[in-house]
Amino acid sequence: MAPRPRLKDRLFTLLCTVAAAAILIAGFSRGNTKVAIGGALFFLGYAVLHSVTRRLTPAARLVSGSEADDAERLAQFRATRLAGQVALGVAALALALEFALQWEPGVWVAGACLVVVAAFVAGLWVFSRPKGV
Repeated sequence: MAPRPRLKDRLFTLLCTVAAAAILIAGFSRGNTKVAIGGALFFLGYAVLHSVTRRLTPAARLVSGSEADDAERLAQFRATRLAGQVALGVAALALALEFALQWEPGVWVAGACLVVVAAFVAGLWVFSRPKGV
């Protein structure tokens, strides 16, 4: 049986639902259907993601940072540091390409963002593995 959600988790879910309703009402009242539906779905999705991750395994706790032990917090710190270093490297490369080749930013910017996220995920995987494996 799953443990009962803590009060702060229930309050967070309630606040996300209230925010979704407020965005929905405000968007429809101003005649902007896309913002109303998109904003409401964003907040509802965030509430669902939060409620799901708090019930998952230690790997999900690594991503969310909640209830993590010292080893998990250290792995998350190292993965965040690695992602930051990759982001700085990508930014330096982009700056060099801009000055050297006058290379305009384009779709590759989105690819660079994906590289940073992939570095974080890979860092979590590498740094959270038990020693000696």
